[in-house]
Amino acid sequence: MPEPDNHPKTVFIPLRYRFIIMISLMLFLLLGSLSLVLGSLQSKTIRSRIKTQGLSIARNLAAVVRDDLMTYNYIALEKAANRAADNPDVLYVVIHDKEGKVAGFSKRPDLQNRSLTDEMSRIALKAETAQTHETMSGPKHTPAMNVSFPVILGDSRMRWGTIRVSLSLAPMNQQISQTRWIIMGLGFIALVIGVFIANLAAGRITDPLQTLVDMTVEASRGNLKQNFHIRTGDEIEILASNFSTMIREIVSHKEALENKLDEIRQLQQYSEKVLDTMGDGLLSVTQKRIVGQLNPAARMILDIPRDIDTRGRHIRKVLNEHPLLHDLMVQILENSDVGTQQEITIYRNGDPRVILMGFGVLAEQGNRDTEVIFNLHDITELKQLESRMQKAQRLADIGIIAAGLAHEIRNPLSAIKTFSGLLPQKVNKPGFLEKFQRTVPREINRLNGLVEELLELARTPTYNFTILEVAGLLENTLELMEAEFDACGIACSRKFSPDSGKIRADADQMAKVFHNLIRNAMQVMPDGGTLTVAASCNNARVTIAIGDTGPGMSQETLNTIFTPFFTTKHKGTGLGLAITQKVITEHGGEIRATSTLNQGSCFTMEFPSQSC
Repeated sequence: MPEPDNHPKTVFIPLRYRFIIMISLMLFLLLGSLSLVLGSLQSKTIRSRIKTQGLSIARNLAAVVRDDLMTYNYIALEKAANRAADNPDVLYVVIHDKEGKVAGFSKRPDLQNRSLTDEMSRIALKAETAQTHETMSGPKHTPAMNVSFPVILGDSRMRWGTIRVSLSLAPMNQQISQTRWIIMGLGFIALVIGVFIANLAAGRITDPLQTLVDMTVEASRGNLKQNFHIRTGDEIEILASNFSTMIREIVSHKEALENKLDEIRQLQQYSEKVLDTMGDGLLSVTQKRIVGQLNPAARMILDIPRDIDTRGRHIRKVLNEHPLLHDLMVQILENSDVGTQQEITIYRNGDPRVILMGFGVLAEQGNRDTEVIFNLHDITELKQLESRMQKAQRLADIGIIAAGLAHEIRNPLSAIKTFSGLLPQKVNKPGFLEKFQRTVPREINRLNGLVEELLELARTPTYNFTILEVAGLLENTLELMEAEFDACGIACSRKFSPDSGKIRADADQMAKVFHNLIRNAMQVMPDGGTLTVAASCNNARVTIAIGDTGPGMSQETLNTIFTPFFTTKHKGTGLGLAITQKVITEHGGEIRATSTLNQGSCFTMEFPSQSC
């Protein structure tokens, strides 16, 4: 279940609108700031002018009415106030006498000789210097600037009155308002023009970007074969060019991946068909003993119905009918050095089946565990054919042995027959009986030895198999023959690898094999030489080699050297190497001979290793 997205979703606003809004806000702030600054400067300038005007009016009026204040000429003072108030910017003019009473109030004769108690009047009468104050004046609360100017006579510093002039600020405010409206109008026109220009500029930027956005949308839908050209001469053109290059590379990689995917699918289909049609069984098991692949041949070999799904099941449940095979597979999973191939007998429907099992390790990849691939090959028919061939070969060998036996028996029997026929005639001849007793028993012993070797070649002995150290077994045989080596002038060279390996064999029978081969090597070196005995273990096979520096053998001799009754010696039955080959074969091994004339011969034996 996907996790909820806790991040707040942003509102989508097109870049063009963002650009226009940003430019509009900048223009609005700029024009607003300009309006405030200009309004403030204008207000400050007009106030300064009005203040100067008010002070000038008050100062001139003070100079005019100074004498009238000194003489208390209220009529003249009132006229002077009315004249000063004729200025359209002047709201009213008040002249206070020395005692602070109204000596003249423009257009308000009713207030003459009265004391005013309003706040501005009190402030003006207390002022020692010229002062200005802004306030609201009249019943209409008109904004005004009040100027207070004390009338001082000469150097006496005596105050004879106070001149108050109230100037209207309404024209100033009207002028400021007009200026602001003008600025706002111009600002609106500038804003419209700015928005239009911003729209054009945004279009120059966003139109190519929108083209790129549309291309990416089409690309996300799988349409990668698109052609577009953007010529802006700036970073957008570079971005478009890079995007076009990226699209081409993506198309190229996509085509390559599609081709690879087609190849993988084809290989997968091919592999599936091979697995389904191959005669050998295939079973894959992970290190956690979980079954992966199981092909039809393996199902047939293991007698597992097709309707049973084995993928993901434990190997014990799949092989519950074949405990020996299960134990061997578990042993291989735990230790893959037990050998690359193993023969094991399983039972299917009560019939024994011989299975040759090989395996290979599939290394861990990504999140997949290491797997062991088991190959199961049913060699029951092959074993039966091999048994029949061995029987046929044995019959053929019997024919060869019969022929050789007839040849070998003929000479002793001829001698015995001859002496038996001469016995009645020469029994009393001096020395005949002695020669008879010497020759006949010798030939009989020869026949007896021949029969013993034939029996050994023919019989199937009972072997006592154990696990033997090859190096130790060879060393024991060589130690028993060291005296003979010294007597014959033979140097023995031992070439044992650090781990010569172990084999499953009968110790007595293998000692006879080594003794026979070493004896043969000594006999071909009557004048001395070098006997080389080597042992090594590699690829689950133990190799033992016994070589000499004798005269060597021809290729014809090599081809028939293991044939019964074939020998190159003056004495011997020719059964020694045949018996040796028989023993080695019955131990699951094989022997071969190599030779070079005048350089020596070498007999090499190979046995299944029990540990390397």
